[in-house]
Amino acid sequence: MSFISESFMETASSESRYFTPAKGKSNKVRILSQVPIQGYVQWTAEGRPVRWPHDAKKPQANYQDDSKPRKFIACAVWNYEAQTVQVWDVTQRSVIDAIFSIASDKDFGHPNNYDLKITRTGEGLDTQYSVIPISADLTEEVQQYMQEPGVNLEALFEGEDPFA
Repeated sequence: MSFISESFMETASSESRYFTPAKGKSNKVRILSQVPIQGYVQWTAEGRPVRWPHDAKKPQANYQDDSKPRKFIACAVWNYEAQTVQVWDVTQRSVIDAIFSIASDKDFGHPNNYDLKITRTGEGLDTQYSVIPISADLTEEVQQYMQEPGVNLEALFEGEDPFA
C-alpha cells in the first residue's frame, strides 16, 4: 500500500466554478440565467475585484492606480466539456456585443434557447473571441439546472462566493 492511494491520484482535480474559454478550441455552453447581472468591475491594489450594478454609484475602495472600471455581465452556464454549472464573468466587450446581438435577433432570441460556441484565439492584447449560436436540443440534465442553477449571482456584488 502506498502512502497516497492510486484511486485518489487518478481522480480529476476539482473543476473551476468559473467558465473561461480555453484558447484555441471551441467551448460550448448553454446560458442558464434568465437575466445576467450587469455592472462594472474594477481591481483593488490588493488584486481583488470590486463589482457594482450598472445603475449604482461606484463603491469606495483602494483601486489600482492603472485600473479603470470595466463593464461586465455574469450569468450561470452549463459547460458541456466540464459537465457542470459554472459562472461566466464576461468583461470582453466583443463577447458582450456578440451575445447582445444574437439575443436581439428575432431568429435566435433568449440564449436559453440555443448553445453558444465560443472560440478564443491570440494572446494578451491580441486575444480575439468569436461567439456562434448553435441550434441544439435541451437535455434533461441541462433543463433541470435551467430551472434552478444553484448560483446566486448577486453575491458577486458583495465579493462573496456565488455557489455558497
